[in-house]
Amino acid sequence: MINKKTNKLLSSMIGAALMIGLIQMPAFAVDNVQAQSSYAVNSGLIGNNNSVEQNGVKITLNSVVGTKNKLKATITIQTPTPFDKDDRETANVLLNYGENKFNGGSTSFRHPDDKTLVITIEDRFNKSALPEKGPLRIDVVMQKYKVNVGLDANVDFSDSLKNSMEKDYSIKIPQFDSTFNKLESDILGTHLSFTEPEETSLMRNNDVLTEHSFILKAGDKMYSLRHSNSYSSSSDENDRSIVTTYQAEGATYEKIKDQTSISLIPISFTINSKDQKNLYKEEHNDKDMQTINNVSYAKTFDFSDGSKGEIYNIQRDDNSVKVYLKGVNEKESLLLASSLFMDYKDENSKKDYYDHDYYDGNERTTFYRDSSDSLGYIVEFSNVKKDVNTQINYDPTISLINAFTVGDEIQLSK
Repeated sequence: MINKKTNKLLSSMIGAALMIGLIQMPAFAVDNVQAQSSYAVNSGLIGNNNSVEQNGVKITLNSVVGTKNKLKATITIQTPTPFDKDDRETANVLLNYGENKFNGGSTSFRHPDDKTLVITIEDRFNKSALPEKGPLRIDVVMQKYKVNVGLDANVDFSDSLKNSMEKDYSIKIPQFDSTFNKLESDILGTHLSFTEPEETSLMRNNDVLTEHSFILKAGDKMYSLRHSNSYSSSSDENDRSIVTTYQAEGATYEKIKDQTSISLIPISFTINSKDQKNLYKEEHNDKDMQTINNVSYAKTFDFSDGSKGEIYNIQRDDNSVKVYLKGVNEKESLLLASSLFMDYKDENSKKDYYDHDYYDGNERTTFYRDSSDSLGYIVEFSNVKKDVNTQINYDPTISLINAFTVGDEIQLSK
């Protein structure tokens, strides 16, 4: 079970490549929409005429969010007949906005059931700013269903662009041979940019892999920073570094704008290729599963040095789950808290490929210290479906506790 869940989490953004361009299709106008001033897991519909149909296929524009350097849109496709389980045909999606000076992006595909496809598109503007207002167009092509439609909308991102902040830094991180350059926060989360020499951006030596990550601390709340993008700073081979960005979706502008204390905790991880392959072949703690308030979990987690981490309490209300956990020292406790994730527990997932068990809030998880236990942390999952069975999972990577190094906390001036 843990292998399936972990691989699903790590590959959640893998999908067909996003194509940028303009093709001629029948266009269907959508009412002018005001982009969301705050980002929610389920943002809801925008406008009153946000759907088109062709050959029995219904395409709905669910949300559009714009920030200074990113555009995020979500659409839902509903088909009259089930998707082919073997073919898993998706859709070709083209997004057009502004001058289309996109520098990268991603498209993710999710099947909640056999007749529904949810597509999330994210585009980045590394060296240009998103236009505040203007026409947006999404084109969808599905060969099997003979769908070839375009959907137009006028968008206004003025509110979301106001709800943002950015600050430049120049802080050396000796542990990674990198420099922290910029913090940006908006309704899609907080984004941090680093530069490092090209040869150290991903160090490999005789099948040894070294990777690094960060934890963002804002006040008493903490957020795992996930790698979001890397690109070269220059075309000149003699003067080139790698710009790497990390993001914490849960650390939105509203949550950090008034914080007087913001810091980074660097974490590095070194593993050889053999241990890496063996790691995901093993089953980790699927034994002795317990269930409280429809939350299933393994009470203990085994580290490679013989020590154990544990979950010592579970709390659940109408829309959140709080997990209380700790290790035998601060390092174990912090790694457990920063890598925990959750999925819905649906028996149908064992029978078909549809994403019955997909919980889309892992990227917005928050964790913080338990004031009643010196080693305890509380991991909070938000926007959880009420009365739905869930399962808490550990990332097996952290079982190799000696492969991790937690650096000194770095204070950032605001």
